[in-house]
Amino acid sequence: MDPQLGILLKEQRQLKATEGTLKSMIEKINHQLNQLLVEELQLKSRDVQLTVDKQQTTNAPAPENATSSNVSEINRQELNLEIKGQTLMKSLEESEDEL
Repeated sequence: MDPQLGILLKEQRQLKATEGTLKSMIEKINHQLNQLLVEELQLKSRDVQLTVDKQQTTNAPAPENATSSNVSEINRQELNLEIKGQTLMKSLEESEDEL
């Protein structure tokens, strides 16, 4: 066997071993990065949810005031069911005809 060929084969084996080690390291690094990204997204989601909850509680009226004021407001409301304009009436009739 040629001494140069032996050296080349030995170097090739070392390179293959190094390649395997590097691939394994890359897989582990990618796995860790994915876990960190998931954790980051979970933290952002929790932060957004806390912000939304906080906004809802600050925008919501006090329960005792909300009930009494809403009931009186509902009692004062009037519904206007008049149809204004002939074009609206025609379009309603046309849509009924299509059915």
